[in-house]
Amino acid sequence: MAVRKPTTLSVSASVIEGTSERVDARRTDGTIGASANMTEVIEMLMIILIVTLCFLMIPFNTKPSAVIESRRKFDVFVRLYDKPYRSDAREYAYRFQIFRASLSKIRQLNEWSERDANDTAIYGITQYADLTDREFIAHQLADLFPDEPVGGERPRTYQKYVIETRSAEMKNDIIFSRAKRDLRMPTNLPLTVDWREQGVISQVKNQGSCGACWAISVVDTIAALAAIKRDDRKLIELCHERVVRCAGNGNNGCDGGDTCRLLEWLAEESYRIGAAATCPERNTVDPDGNCTVEVPVGHSGLERDSDNGTHHGSTTVVKRFSCQGFENEEHLMLRHLATRGPIVAAVNAISWKYYLGGVIQYHCDSEYELLNHAVAIVGYELNATVPYYIVKNSWGPRFGDRGYVKVAIGRNLCGIANRVSFIELV
Repeated sequence: MAVRKPTTLSVSASVIEGTSERVDARRTDGTIGASANMTEVIEMLMIILIVTLCFLMIPFNTKPSAVIESRRKFDVFVRLYDKPYRSDAREYAYRFQIFRASLSKIRQLNEWSERDANDTAIYGITQYADLTDREFIAHQLADLFPDEPVGGERPRTYQKYVIETRSAEMKNDIIFSRAKRDLRMPTNLPLTVDWREQGVISQVKNQGSCGACWAISVVDTIAALAAIKRDDRKLIELCHERVVRCAGNGNNGCDGGDTCRLLEWLAEESYRIGAAATCPERNTVDPDGNCTVEVPVGHSGLERDSDNGTHHGSTTVVKRFSCQGFENEEHLMLRHLATRGPIVAAVNAISWKYYLGGVIQYHCDSEYELLNHAVAIVGYELNATVPYYIVKNSWGPRFGDRGYVKVAIGRNLCGIANRVSFIELV
C-alpha cells in the first residue's frame, strides 16, 4: 500500500516562509522609519541649537535707548521749568538737541570731579540746560562791565574810598600751599561765619532777563550791613530795582553795569536806597527802564522805622568802600567777613551753568579778563574737609544750593579774589 505525502505540511511551510518574509520586510520598513524619525529629531534639535546660539550672540539691552531716556528727561525738564516752546515742535526739537549735549557735558564734569571726592561740586540739569554756552553767557553773564586793564596793569582801585584792610598780625595767619593744596586754619578767627544765621541776609533774588547782578549784589550787601549796624539787627529789604534804573557813572540798567562804579556813584551822590516795601519800580512795568526819581534822596530823606521810631534811612548811604584784588591774600577777605559782614565780589561764573551743590574746586578759571558776574559773599566755612566761601547768587532759589554756591577758599577759584568790595556805611 502506497503512503501519501502530507501535502498540508509543505503548504504550511510555504505559508510560514512567506509570512516570515513579510515580517522581515515589516521589520526592515520599521527600522527604516525609525531611522528617518530619528534623523528628523536630530535635525530639529540642531536647528533649535543653532537658533539658540544665534540669540545668545545678540547683545540684548533691556534699558531704554539713550535717545529715549534723554527725551524722557527733557519732557520732565520742560514741564518743571515751564519752558515756552512746549507747543512749538521745531523749537522743541532744537532745544532737545542742546539738552542732549548738556547731558554729555554734565557727565564729563562729574567724572572729572569724582577724581577727588572730598565734598566736590555736583553738576546736573539746571534751568539753563537747554541753552547753548553763548546763549547762557548772553542771558546771565553779559551784565558785568568791570574796568579794563590798561597797559598790562590792573584797573584803578578807587583809592579815594579804600578801606584799610592790611593787618600785619593777620598776614600770615592763612597760607595756602599750592603744592599740597592745603589751607592752614587761622587761630584768631571763628571757623564758621554765616550771616544768614543772624537773620541779616535778604532772600535770594532772581534777576531773570534783566542783567542786574551788579546792582543786586551791592544792594543786598548794603541791606545786610545796615541790619548789622542797627541795634535790633532788623533786616529791611532794599529796592534794587530803583538802583538799576537810576544809577549813573557808566552803568546801563538791565543792559549791565559794574559794582565798583555803582559804589562810587552811591558814595558821591550820598544816595539812600529806599525800602523795597515802598518801591514803586517793583510793581511797575516800564520797558524803557526809566528812573522814577529825578534827584537822588540824600541824608535828609530819612525813613522812620515804624517798630521802634528810630531813623534808619541814613544807614543805607555808602560812606566809603574798597575795590581791589586779594589774590594770595584771601585771609583779608575772611577777616572782613568775620568782623564786619558780607562783601561783594566779581567772579567768572561760566562753569556754574550746571551747578547743583557741593564745593567748587575745579573747572573755574580765575583770570581777571574772564570776570562776568557779581555776587555777595555772606560767610565761610573753615571746619569743612574743603574750606569754602558761602556765595549768594542772583539766579533764584532753585539754582544751586537754594540759590547759593560754595567756592573753595585759597586758590582764587572763579576769580573770586580778583575784584572785591568792602563797604562801610554812614
